[in-house]
Amino acid sequence: MSEDEKKNKSSNRIDDKQRFNYIGFEVFPGTPKDLFTSEAEKAKYVDSLVARRNKGELIREDCTLMEERVSTLDRAILSIACVVILISLFFPWYSVYNAVEEVYEAPAEAVADSLGLASTDSLSMAVSADMQNDSATTLATTENASEGNTDNNQTSSASSGSSTEEVLHGYVAKKKINNVYEHVAGIGGLLAIGSVGSYLFSSGFILILTGVIVILLTLLSIGLPIYTLYGIWGVKGTADQRALTLKKILKLSWAPLALFVFAMFLSLFGAEYSFDAESMYTSLGESYSIGVFLDSLSWGILVMLGASILVAAKGSEI
Repeated sequence: MSEDEKKNKSSNRIDDKQRFNYIGFEVFPGTPKDLFTSEAEKAKYVDSLVARRNKGELIREDCTLMEERVSTLDRAILSIACVVILISLFFPWYSVYNAVEEVYEAPAEAVADSLGLASTDSLSMAVSADMQNDSATTLATTENASEGNTDNNQTSSASSGSSTEEVLHGYVAKKKINNVYEHVAGIGGLLAIGSVGSYLFSSGFILILTGVIVILLTLLSIGLPIYTLYGIWGVKGTADQRALTLKKILKLSWAPLALFVFAMFLSLFGAEYSFDAESMYTSLGESYSIGVFLDSLSWGILVMLGASILVAAKGSEI
């Protein structure tokens, strides 16, 4: 290398001041100030460091590297979440219903409202007016039929004119649709495979795969919380070893959410039943769809999914 190249290379080097500014990301764009306001403050700080070193404390105070990865509070929260998942198996996971039609009689007020009348008195007046019109029509017919019987016609006319008004209490028949629900717990759905499985596993690939996912979801809700509790309290080794092992276990809790999303995705394609599902439960409809899937879920499965997400999210923090 020639002397000129060496000079050019050395001239391109940055000085100590520029290096300091670069490393500090221009925190000190100018000349940095002294860290201590006086020599006495500096001597006090140095003496405290010497005292800590003499005691064998080589790590600075508030060092986050020495903090426990999984605190006692974290273990308690994870344990509660696992217990909630296990208890949720006895909560309603699935629900179906039958639409039952109920016929009932509405009172006179409802009749008046349906006719656009202000009150039941208006209804009575309307009915009385109709009765008087009917009487007048009958009188006119009688007069045309028997013109010679004037006295009898006058008597009939007087009788019609003096008829008393009747207050009618009207009722109108109305229909009301009530949904009669039946709920199935998570563990109950697993036990009902013997009776429901013959219908489910004979209705095409989509429903067969959905049934398998539901079974796996229930089994994972039993196995994963127990395995997680073992990872929290039963794993041996150093603090780091226990934390890393627990981290791997907690990641498995994403599986219930993944299965649930996959089952929802399958419902988008729909499927035809191999049986008359609507005659058994109205909510099942004529064919399987995402609407039927979502309508068949109850709050218990949402509790399970929420607790599983909480457990899995903690695994990402370790």
